[in-house]
Amino acid sequence: MTRSPSEPAGDAAFGKEPAAPDPSSRGGGDIFPPAFGQVGPTTHGPAPAGVPRTGTGEPPLIDTAFVPVRVSGQEPASSPVPEFDPRDYEAALPRPAPLEAEQFMPVLRPPQFAELLGDLTGQLQLVEDDATRAALTTRGRLLRLNLEQYTVNFEVTRQTLTRVLAETGVGVRDAWTRQQEHLRFMNAASGGVERDYVSAGREIEQAREERFDTLSLYGARPDTPSAEALYQQLALAQLAQEGQPIRPPEEKSGSKRVFNGFAVFSKFFVGVISGVSINLLFNPESRLYLTLIALTAGVMFSVLLLWLVDELSYRAKAAQFTARMGRPWQYITGIALVSAVYLGVEGFLNWDGILRVTQEIAANAAQQGQLTDLSDAGDAPSAPAHWSLLAFTLGLVAMAVGAAVIQGRERARTVLERERLAARVAVLKAGQEHAPAARAADHVAYLEDARDRLAPPRDVTSPDHARLNERVLGHWEQERDAQVQNLSAAIVRDARQLQDALEEFAAQVLEARFPKPRRGLFR
Repeated sequence: MTRSPSEPAGDAAFGKEPAAPDPSSRGGGDIFPPAFGQVGPTTHGPAPAGVPRTGTGEPPLIDTAFVPVRVSGQEPASSPVPEFDPRDYEAALPRPAPLEAEQFMPVLRPPQFAELLGDLTGQLQLVEDDATRAALTTRGRLLRLNLEQYTVNFEVTRQTLTRVLAETGVGVRDAWTRQQEHLRFMNAASGGVERDYVSAGREIEQAREERFDTLSLYGARPDTPSAEALYQQLALAQLAQEGQPIRPPEEKSGSKRVFNGFAVFSKFFVGVISGVSINLLFNPESRLYLTLIALTAGVMFSVLLLWLVDELSYRAKAAQFTARMGRPWQYITGIALVSAVYLGVEGFLNWDGILRVTQEIAANAAQQGQLTDLSDAGDAPSAPAHWSLLAFTLGLVAMAVGAAVIQGRERARTVLERERLAARVAVLKAGQEHAPAARAADHVAYLEDARDRLAPPRDVTSPDHARLNERVLGHWEQERDAQVQNLSAAIVRDARQLQDALEEFAAQVLEARFPKPRRGLFR
């Protein structure tokens, strides 16, 4: 903006007296140049009032109307700083116009069809034939009813489309600001859960520090996860101090696994041997069903007897430390009797069966003439000796019985040590001497469970959440498009039918008004 040369400059423009120049400053005081467009003073002419002479004689470049003048004893007025609004610096997002129902109804409105029908019915009075006019009048009334029904369908479709677009279209894709507000709301809603989650994490860390200090005082491992594990550690330590250490289980060692596999295999292998002996003894003709019965009987006999030996061995070991059980020697006697019966039955079956088969083989060979002289036996024993095979069979049976005894005693030892450990743990729990350490050990687990029950904080601005929003919005859009297409197709079909009926009615009216002349032979 420029000021005319006749306007006062500086404070004179605001009705104030110009400030007196400071003689101590260079050039004779403060410099207040004239306004833009004012001719500056020369070196030979006098300077205007309130404007000092410049050495160059050029007009000043600063308008005094925009130069703040400090009055003595008064501070310059500070301009108000606008508040910072982060929404002013957000990226500009597209704001599409809201969808309207008429955009998806490519049909004529009912008044347009009503105007056409009114024009056609107005022409009916020009029809000369009474019968044709009456028929066309009835046809026009029916078309009037069809038009009323089309009007009703049109309004219902428009209202339904408006509702569909409001539910699935306008409420979701109306503007991107709606989605941004939703994201802000979700962030604000998950902020409280996030604060609770962080607070729970801090409490867990504090509880872990307390557990470390407390368990270190009691001599347990600082990373003990629960009170039950703490009591078991203390019980094991006390039993070791008393000279009754509990051996760890040996199921993970290779030799133990091999032994257990051999013990199980021996029961079935000896049973198969017993079944073969029974088959040789009672099935000389080698019938298939008798063979299966003999093998099954042998396996069942062997497994049951060896299981009985295992159970008796377990009871003999457990009776030494368990009340209300029989004497250990009774179970040991039972083991001896069962083993003797087993060895006797196996020895008889093997000896008798193998001897009989051998004799049958010799008789068959003699009948076929493969033996030179059967009567030239001399002083040889009548029955061949099979002591080596019998000893081998009885040795296998004895090994299977021994493996069953060892398994029973090992199972009893494991059970007894577990019971002794449980009893010492119960004594420690009843003493209440280690309650603070147990509470500190369990406190961490309780806090972790409480934190897990909280919903984890979600970053709703993450790409995953954005993709989820897009999938949800896409589903809503597909549902909206399907409904809109069905409604649009229905109203278009109704409009097409009404238009075809009106076109046909117009053709009938036109034909009735202007009938084609019938030219006869003499016309």
